[in-house]
Amino acid sequence: MVGDDHVVHKQIVSQPKKEKLVKWYGWIIILILCLTPLVIIILPKLMLNVGRINKILRESQIPDVDVISGEIIEIQWDRHVDGDLICIEGQMVIDTKLNGQVNTIFRKYVGPKYNETIDLVVKDQVEVRGQFKDNSFLVRSISKLEDKQYYDTLPLVSVY
Repeated sequence: MVGDDHVVHKQIVSQPKKEKLVKWYGWIIILILCLTPLVIIILPKLMLNVGRINKILRESQIPDVDVISGEIIEIQWDRHVDGDLICIEGQMVIDTKLNGQVNTIFRKYVGPKYNETIDLVVKDQVEVRGQFKDNSFLVRSISKLEDKQYYDTLPLVSVY
């Protein structure tokens, strides 16, 4: 088309199936628990924990508002474990042409069976989508420009 200088390419990536923290046998244990007097003590604690995890997963979803691209000049990855909920957390400094150096934060919540690591190193050219907030860029997705690898922050775990 004439005059069509800006073409948006959206990469379709198959998302792995979410891992459930409460398995089918967990429901049997909860049912047996409900038939005993312990339900008065244990069920409220269980429901508070479920509510806390659901809130964390809901708040971890970042809107796709802004886009930056550039070269990674610093990168650090950590893995935090909170029971069965695991958070892959990364901090990167990206050198962009428009905004200078931008600090980014990447958080992805996964279950205990998730073992994939993010293959990014210093000097990689990336395109990062997400949202600017409090002098940082909260990452929703990262595209590595050299080999088209794609990483997002959508949780791969659910409570039920």
